[in-house]
Amino acid sequence: MINVLKRIKMKKITLKLFLITSTILLGFAFIIYLSLYFFLPTFYNQYKTNQIQTGIEELINDSRDLNLRNAIPLIDDFARNNNAMIYLQNGEGYIIYSPYLSFFEGISTTFPGVKSDKTTPFGDVDTYEVTTPIQFQDVTLDLVISVNFPPIDEASEVLILFLPYISIIVIIIGVGSAYLYSRFITRPLIYINQGAQKMANLDFTEKIEVHSNDELEELSNSLNNLSFNLQQSMLDLKKVNQALKTDIEKERELEKKRRDFFVIVAHELKTPLTVMKGHIEGMLYRIGPYKDRDAYLQKNFQTIQEMEQLVREILSMSKLEQHTFKLRIDEVNLTELINSVTNSLSFFASEKNIQIIKQIESPIFVNTDRDLLEKALKNIIHNAIMYTPQNQNVCITLSHSFNQSNVHIRVMNTGVKIKEEDLKHLFEPFYRIEKSRNRNTGGSGLGLYIVKQIFNTLSIRYSLKNTEEGVEFMFIIPLTKK
Repeated sequence: MINVLKRIKMKKITLKLFLITSTILLGFAFIIYLSLYFFLPTFYNQYKTNQIQTGIEELINDSRDLNLRNAIPLIDDFARNNNAMIYLQNGEGYIIYSPYLSFFEGISTTFPGVKSDKTTPFGDVDTYEVTTPIQFQDVTLDLVISVNFPPIDEASEVLILFLPYISIIVIIIGVGSAYLYSRFITRPLIYINQGAQKMANLDFTEKIEVHSNDELEELSNSLNNLSFNLQQSMLDLKKVNQALKTDIEKERELEKKRRDFFVIVAHELKTPLTVMKGHIEGMLYRIGPYKDRDAYLQKNFQTIQEMEQLVREILSMSKLEQHTFKLRIDEVNLTELINSVTNSLSFFASEKNIQIIKQIESPIFVNTDRDLLEKALKNIIHNAIMYTPQNQNVCITLSHSFNQSNVHIRVMNTGVKIKEEDLKHLFEPFYRIEKSRNRNTGGSGLGLYIVKQIFNTLSIRYSLKNTEEGVEFMFIIPLTKK
C-alpha cells in the first residue's frame, strides 16, 4: 500500500501535465470545429466572390483588344469555368449574345422578344449577380453575370452529423498525444526528483544523469554540484566535529588529571603538615622526647624545605601547562650542558661511590629551550644516581643518529632493574618505586613527571627500559649544526 501511495505521489506531475495537455488539445479541437461550423459558409462565399470578381476583371481587360466575335471564346470559357449564367446586352436591354443561346447573328441583329429584365434578380441568397460594361474593339455592351454558389450550408449540416465521429477521433488523438507528451516531459523530472530525495536523505552514492541539452540537464548538473559540495561540507564538518570531540575528550582527560593531581598534592602536603603539627604540639607541652626542641626544630626545618621544594616543582609544572607559556629557543651546546649538569651532581655520586662515565662526541648544537632541557637532564641524571646501588656506574652517551639529523642521549645506571609494572607508571605524578614514601630514599615522585611535561613541550621523543646492564633512559633531539 505504501509503495502504491508513493507511486501515485510520484506520478502527480504526470497526471497534472496529462490533464492540462488533454484539455488544451481538446479545447483547440472544439474551437476549430466551431470555427468551421459558423465561419466556413461566409468564408466560402467571400472566397468565391473574390474569385469571380478577379475573373471578370481579367475578362474585361482581355476583351479590349478583341472584337466581339473573337472575344466569344473567352466569354464561353469564363461561363464554363465558373458555372455562371452570362450574356451580353445592348443599351436597350436586348440580349446580343449568351453561351446558352444557340443563335448568334452579329451586333446588328437582336433576338425578337428576348429582352433582359434588369429589375428582376435571379438566383437566391447564394447567387452572385453583377452587371458591368465591357468594351470590345467594335462595340461596347453590358456584361451580365449570375453565379449560383453550391449550397455550402449542407456542409455545416454534414459537420453536425459527423460530430460524434470527429469527437471520438479527436479524443483518441488528443488523449494519446497528451499521455505520450506528459510521459516524455515528466520522466526526467521524476528521475531528478528521486535523485533529489536521495540527496535529502544524505545519500550521495548516485549522480543524476540527464542528457537533454536543455534546462533539465542544467538542473541535474546543478543538483550534482550541490550534492558534491554538500557531501564535501559534511565531510569537512565531520572532521571538524571529530577534532572538536577529540579536543573535548583531551580537555576532559586533562581536567581529570588536574583534579587527581591536586588530590595527590593535597595528600602529599597533608602528611608533612600533620607531622610538623605533632612535633610542635609535643614541644609546646614538653611531652617526652619533644623536650629536646632543637632536635625537632631541625626536623621541622628539613620538612619545610622538602615542602618548599615540592611547591616549586608543582609551580614549575603548572607553568608548563599554561597556554601563555612561551619557549625561549636558543642555540644550546649539548656537550657543555651535560658536563655542567654532571659537575653539579657529582657530590651525590661521590656519596655512594658511583662513577659517572661520559661518552660524548665533539660539541653538538641544538636549538631548544636551555633552561627546560637543563632541568630535565638534572632530574634524569639525579634519578639515575639516586636509584643506582653503591659502587656502580652511571653512563651518559651523546651521539649523532645514523642520518645525522638527530642527537641521541642515553643515560644508563648499572646494577639495578625496574619491575615492568612500575615502568608503566614512573611518569605519573607522585608515583614512587619506594613504597615507604620516604623522601630521603624515594624523592617527591614528581621528577620524571616533570621530565615528561618538558619533553612533550619541546617535542622530544623519549623511552625508559631495562637492559642487561641496568636501566636505560634515552631521548632524541633534532640536530642543528653550528
